[in-house]
Amino acid sequence: MPTKRVVIISDATGQSGLHILRAALVQFEHAHPRIMLFHDIDSKAGLKKVLDQARADKALIAYTFVKKEMRDYTTAFCVKNNIFHLDILGPLIKNLASYLRLEPLETPSLLRKVDERYFKRIDAIEYTLGHDDGRDANRLDDADIVIVGLSRTSKTPTSFFLAQEGYKVANVPIVPGIPLPEELFEIDQHKIVCLVIDPEVLQKIRRARQEKSSLTPSYSEFKKVFAECEYVWDLRKKHRIWKVVDTTNKSIEETAWEIIHHVFGDQPEEYN
Repeated sequence: MPTKRVVIISDATGQSGLHILRAALVQFEHAHPRIMLFHDIDSKAGLKKVLDQARADKALIAYTFVKKEMRDYTTAFCVKNNIFHLDILGPLIKNLASYLRLEPLETPSLLRKVDERYFKRIDAIEYTLGHDDGRDANRLDDADIVIVGLSRTSKTPTSFFLAQEGYKVANVPIVPGIPLPEELFEIDQHKIVCLVIDPEVLQKIRRARQEKSSLTPSYSEFKKVFAECEYVWDLRKKHRIWKVVDTTNKSIEETAWEIIHHVFGDQPEEYN
């Protein structure tokens, strides 16, 4: 018995057609057709070549064109040549247009752009995970934003919120008596943000944290907390180019958007 063939044709990646086809094929236990995917077909001349070959191979043709003229051309060819065919996107786009009372954009690869933004967020999250609390300082230059601040000033949660928005964020703890990594001063200083907080509020946060952990009693002593805040104040005076964000009584979201505004001004289009 000759091998059955299925040809998938798309003006984008064709992955949606491939996924749908595979989902359907699992219902046919002994079916193992040869699947051929032709992607980024954006001209009738290129389409005609694929269709002619599919006809010669007696293949089933499935297609995911967003442009109506390409769908119509393929349908007409298949009907004329008595070829099994399936317009995967056409009926759905037509019904959505009727229901939404809107005209489709008919722009290929829009989903690919969405996917690119998704993977950019994944990369940002992975980077941020690997650069939490001062880790891997030798790659600070790859960060979009570098956050510095005392313990319990919301460095980590703010970093991960920003990462979900697509920003690669490193955060570096400020600990009096322990030098900041040299790499911090070798990168673009405009992307460094120093988080500050009211000492009394910081003391309350640390005290609450202390109750749930085995931190030393001095961790939340006001004298120590105040001295640390003074240390950060002196550090800021030495590095006036750093952006400063006060996190006192602010939500993580408020802090994050303030950081974005300080570092980038209006939010860059690629992160929308």
